[in-house]
Amino acid sequence: MKKEVEQFFCQIKQKLPKNISLVEEIASVLDINYDAAYRRINNKTELSFKEALCLAKFYKISLNTIYSFKENESIIVQKDYNFQTNNTLESFFIKSNKLINHFGKLENSEILYTAKDIPLYYFPQNSLIQKFKIYSLLNLPYSKENINKREVTFEAFSISSNLIYESICFKNAFKKVNCTEIWNDNTINSNLYEIYYCFKIKLINQEQAIQLCDELKLMTKSIENKIKNESLNKNSNVKSKMYYSKLASLDNAVIFNSKKTKTLLIPYIQTSYLRIDDELICEETIRSFNKKIQLSKKVSGDAEIERKIFFSSMYQKINSIYNQIKNEDTIFTL
Repeated sequence: MKKEVEQFFCQIKQKLPKNISLVEEIASVLDINYDAAYRRINNKTELSFKEALCLAKFYKISLNTIYSFKENESIIVQKDYNFQTNNTLESFFIKSNKLINHFGKLENSEILYTAKDIPLYYFPQNSLIQKFKIYSLLNLPYSKENINKREVTFEAFSISSNLIYESICFKNAFKKVNCTEIWNDNTINSNLYEIYYCFKIKLINQEQAIQLCDELKLMTKSIENKIKNESLNKNSNVKSKMYYSKLASLDNAVIFNSKKTKTLLIPYIQTSYLRIDDELICEETIRSFNKKIQLSKKVSGDAEIERKIFFSSMYQKINSIYNQIKNEDTIFTL
């Protein structure tokens, strides 16, 4: 057991920045003094199962490491995010901010994003389109609970000040870490379908639907300009790259990658994520991501022709939904 415990603490140490003391970390997590932490790290005092479980949960390390089970038989999976209310969406932003800020401090850190939908950090602050995106996350029937609950109109919907603040922090956090995204022809579709669906069932009126289409087009133009410069923040050296693929299947999975540690977030229903910190699974996912990059075309930076072609198709889709909504009254009077 001595060897396994040594390996366990070695894995914890590898997850820490160089300037953080392992003794201080263990003492803090287990709520013990430095001497007690030192004795456990050096096997002078036995690490209890309860303490091992506490450390394993905190650092997302499989207890297989200690108890010598076969590593390929199981991994730790944590249900990290599920947002169906203002409070839980606020919690999602807070947890995400902590994770992004943590990775931003690590060597060679980057975020890899397979964007089935337009990422939340692109939605402009205090805009109608941002409010509508939050509204759709919290009110459209992605879950059984939402199907059965009373519908709330967009006009009656409000966002708490805390949620607004945390969403700002979330957007700012993404500006501090290098990010590579893969999009496809369908990435914009959910936003368009949500607008049209809510308009058809009268959760938003025609004027609101038209304004949302206009703001979606402006947001898309802003994204096009940002990736042209490969930066979400023009006053930063942080790079934001985008690729376009017709072949790769995208699922909104997010990989937080660094030299020392990796984390994978996988959506399993519309508003929930599973978190996996298993190194082998993360490395396999990164290899899969890089394979998708090979099958994709770069649309950021100097790839002007490919970028124009890709974004033109999105503008056409927005115009199509816009015209359907604007001509709705005319259609009914024919």
